[in-house]
Amino acid sequence: MYTAKDIKIPKELLWDYKEPPDDLLWRLQRIADFFPAYGTDEKTVRLLFEYRENLKLEKGKCRLIELYYEVWNEKTAERH
Repeated sequence: MYTAKDIKIPKELLWDYKEPPDDLLWRLQRIADFFPAYGTDEKTVRLLFEYRENLKLEKGKCRLIELYYEVWNEKTAERH
């Protein structure tokens, strides 16, 4: 299980905080707001997908996260 500390927030997304809050949903929401410019790594995409119902996402952005999730699943399947 991942914790908030597992989600790295780029400095560019911390204009209003010195350090990101220790809150998984806050971190995911901040990344989702700027997706896909940030957060396209496998771990972050999986968490965005898992918590998509808890995040404020436009329909198009939700679909984009789903597409990235599908691609990561395909890449994982190819490795095995």
